[in-house]
Amino acid sequence: MKGLRFLTSASLFLALDGAIIVVFGYFLYGIQILPEMILAAFLAPFAVYSLNKATDKAEDSVNRPETARMAAVYYVGPSILAMVIDLSIGASIGLSVFITLLIPLTVSLVYSVRLSRSIPRLKEIVGVKSVVVAFTWAFTGCLLPACMHAVQDEKIGLVFIYIFIRILAGTILCDVLDMKGDLASGLKTIPIRLGKKRTRNLLVTINSLLGPWIIYCLLRGLFLSYMPALIFGALYGYVPIWSFLKNDCPKPLAGLMVDGEWLPIVTLMKVIPRAIMAFVH
Repeated sequence: MKGLRFLTSASLFLALDGAIIVVFGYFLYGIQILPEMILAAFLAPFAVYSLNKATDKAEDSVNRPETARMAAVYYVGPSILAMVIDLSIGASIGLSVFITLLIPLTVSLVYSVRLSRSIPRLKEIVGVKSVVVAFTWAFTGCLLPACMHAVQDEKIGLVFIYIFIRILAGTILCDVLDMKGDLASGLKTIPIRLGKKRTRNLLVTINSLLGPWIIYCLLRGLFLSYMPALIFGALYGYVPIWSFLKNDCPKPLAGLMVDGEWLPIVTLMKVIPRAIMAFVH
């Protein structure tokens, strides 16, 4: 549990997730992985979520007291350094990579930081928070692998949709865990506005959108060798929905269930095709 708390408090677990999601895109596109892209995908969420810990002291004092006790500079310094290195990597690879990294970072700054007293942060607008988070992760996950290779627009769009749906559901689930701190700080999230029962129904609906996605890919003959892993990801999405909304779940374990889902998905994407090939031969 201490190890999990360290990984989550230091944003390392989410940063690892960013790298794994880009690997997910590489696998689906069937193109060679560039290590520098994976490093850039690791640094981007590390920078964003480290900054977010510095700007969310009020709610984190209830939800994550172990991070709220740390001085803001503890998070801001590494965040700025990670952003500089991240954008430098993007610029060294190419303009398209630089822009692909810059857009989510810019959106995330507006999401976390209050630029004006008269303008609320994006995360303070009900529903916008979850959509923005899902968009930035899906944007990076589908476009970074495609920046240096020729990839069909249809595949890019489908990868975006899959990541967007999974991250959207996960973000709303995390808001369920953070309801106490969000209420105390005055944030109006989807679970606070809808209540747990209607939030559960919404999450089931969102996760079920992967059903038509899978059927479309099967009819189009796309991602067939990875389909068992993709179906696993779709079905797994229901597990934390029922677990979080029916039982009390320790936050580090809950974070592992939500953010850790990408590791088994990507692992299965590599293992299952090899197992099939070994069986055939």
